[in-house]
Amino acid sequence: MDLREKLRSRLSPERFAHSERVAEEAVSLAEHYGLDTKKAELAGLLHDCSRFLDRKGMLARARELGFDISALEEFEPKLLHAKLSAFFCREEYGVSVPEILSAVSKHTLGSVDMSGLDKVVYLADHIESERDYSGVHKIREQAYKDMDEAIICSCASMISSLLEKGLPVSEEGVRTRNEFLIRKHGQEKELGK
Repeated sequence: MDLREKLRSRLSPERFAHSERVAEEAVSLAEHYGLDTKKAELAGLLHDCSRFLDRKGMLARARELGFDISALEEFEPKLLHAKLSAFFCREEYGVSVPEILSAVSKHTLGSVDMSGLDKVVYLADHIESERDYSGVHKIREQAYKDMDEAIICSCASMISSLLEKGLPVSEEGVRTRNEFLIRKHGQEKELGK
């Protein structure tokens, strides 16, 4: 069984279709920015490979694997899926390429230290063609102009949505937004904009 078929057999049809759309968007972004399209496609395809587990299953598996679990991850175990997916990429799908594992592990909340591939997969997950949330069209457009600006907008959208729903906000998501914002505005100040 090839990797794609193995993934299809483990995920729900909806989750597998989402993964294929993310892979397609990741390839498009990678082409646009001159990055490795094969790595982008594989990272996009496998980014949610742990999502066959429900919340309780994610928490149990993370504990079993000895993950350091934060209070927020304990409250919302779905936040563990990026780290779990990176683990499954390596252990169940035989992917050992560090750049792919990094992109998979950072696709949900981002990180203050993101490579081009990390950014591509993060944005592809947030803007794939079936995503429909307030501001997604602007983020899609921005993703092909300036990935850093698109990440700022995507983080802000996610934070705003969580606040509106009365849910806790991940510190990593806030750090990602703030770091990209500070870098962007710091560069603009240096350039006299």
